[in-house]
Amino acid sequence: MTNQNPSGPFDFDAIRKMLEQLGLGGTDNLDFEQMLAQVAKMQQSGFTFGMTNADRDPDAAWRTTITAAKHLVASSHADPELRDEERTAIRDAERLAQSWLTPATSFPETGRPARGIGRAAWLDETSAGWRGIIEPIIEGLADALERGGLPEGGDAELQGMQQMFAPMMRTAASLIYRDRLKRDLAELSADVLTGTEVGVNLLGTTDVVVIPANVAQFTRDLDASESDVTLFLLLREAARQRLFHSVGWLSPQLQALLGHFAREITIDFESIANQFQPENLEGLSMEDIVNVGESVRGSFFRPASTPTQVEILERLEVLLALVEGWVDHVVARATAPWMPNAPQLEEVMHRRRASASPVTGVFASLIGLELRPRLVRDAKNLWAAVEHERGLAERDAVWGHPDLLPSAADLSDPLAFASGKAATEPVEDELDAELRKLLGEG
Repeated sequence: MTNQNPSGPFDFDAIRKMLEQLGLGGTDNLDFEQMLAQVAKMQQSGFTFGMTNADRDPDAAWRTTITAAKHLVASSHADPELRDEERTAIRDAERLAQSWLTPATSFPETGRPARGIGRAAWLDETSAGWRGIIEPIIEGLADALERGGLPEGGDAELQGMQQMFAPMMRTAASLIYRDRLKRDLAELSADVLTGTEVGVNLLGTTDVVVIPANVAQFTRDLDASESDVTLFLLLREAARQRLFHSVGWLSPQLQALLGHFAREITIDFESIANQFQPENLEGLSMEDIVNVGESVRGSFFRPASTPTQVEILERLEVLLALVEGWVDHVVARATAPWMPNAPQLEEVMHRRRASASPVTGVFASLIGLELRPRLVRDAKNLWAAVEHERGLAERDAVWGHPDLLPSAADLSDPLAFASGKAATEPVEDELDAELRKLLGEG
């Protein structure tokens, strides 16, 4: 066949180039006229890789993902109903935890109840929070697939062909990511100990929440009683919720950083080359698309491939470390007069943080963010230094505005930050300006 179709709008060499950039291999002997007719036919018939109407509805698609995660966890883990005595024990332990925390922080109680919930309930209650994080990532991934790596202002014929494949690319992105997500969330729900252990408040409330079935599983091999572990976990959860409740900008800032990160997603198209054969497009099923995602799972994303993404991940890592370091410090201070085994329990949590568990790996799996335990220890030391130099109220006042927070460099020199020697007039960069727009600030 010839490279140019005199009766049609497409330069087939250009089309071949576009397909290669999309990662579609096996094009040397392809009849492009036949393929174009096939794609047009598929579009006219509403072909969507075997997706149902529910899959095309964002609300229904999300409910399907959460339901699938609940089915997965139910198939491998028991999810017993809480007994009345368990609920009473949790409420009593939380009241004790709050009484210990009050002298250790200027942030007040949230006034919300303490609750024990099951694994499926945790998925339900964090569903909206996860959706706020995940859907921008899926959109960013879909946009990257739809762009196909082509530069703006490129060949008009390439752009036209790209637009023809765009719906398929967006469908593929959603299917691949949501299939991965349901398994990650199922594993996480069977591992997470408290409502906000992942470091982000996904509950939509400031309730102090614990998952007793997971706590019992966690304490099985520990040299500590389940009641002591539960009390220690409630101390950490109550401290974290006081922080989220009192620092109104904290959760929106985390969400804005994650959303900005999502818009910067790029795709490693070399990793999916030859996975889709254009001559077989009409026969592709949802399972085929998911299998392609699985085959390239390790290299499908390049989450830190741009300087902006690297900067966003660094800011996220520092912010999450500051939250966990503050919780470590405040709980250590609160338990010092009352709980002799608190240092041992804190060490248990440090080991858990350093382990390869679903809780510690969730953000690495979803966006490529890994929280280094050393950074959390540095943050704890910094908060202790600030309290020593300025007092408890001034320590918590540092959370008054994101510009006041320590930087990664400050974590390396906490004494300088605590003494005020490292303080400088904040300089706003492009990322700061973008975050202010996302947060609705002037």
